[in-house]
Amino acid sequence: MKEGYWFKSDLFQINKGEDKETNPGCYGKELGDWIGAKFRELGYEVEELIAEDWGWCVICERNEFILWIGCGAVVDMKEYDPESPPDVKNVVWHVFPAIEIPFFYLKSLFKKWLGKLDTGQPLRKLDDELKGILNTEPGIELCEEP
Repeated sequence: MKEGYWFKSDLFQINKGEDKETNPGCYGKELGDWIGAKFRELGYEVEELIAEDWGWCVICERNEFILWIGCGAVVDMKEYDPESPPDVKNVVWHVFPAIEIPFFYLKSLFKKWLGKLDTGQPLRKLDDELKGILNTEPGIELCEEP
């Protein structure tokens, strides 16, 4: 599985000050909201969007593990201006699926060590669904990693 998907799209706006919740130049809140809505339509109990230092995190499932999707923008920091977000026509968006077992999920960690907890299959399913959503949206143009 590759490390996510890169694409261009003007479907998602960048709001002034949105990177105050992340790091400077780390955008993608509208993208995260859109991804969350798409995964709710697929039956996931998506939680509220979480700001991270690198962008935005969409928690799709929290059971024996945490299944999530990272959302962000790749922008040229030489042109960064906190008062004027970049034009989305100059942004490459990045989304990636992830799965983790936090250290305090002791029972899950033990099951994983014993080979009784498969994290590969849920991650592949999430990745397939994410790829399907991106491929069927006419306003998204997949591209190479910048």
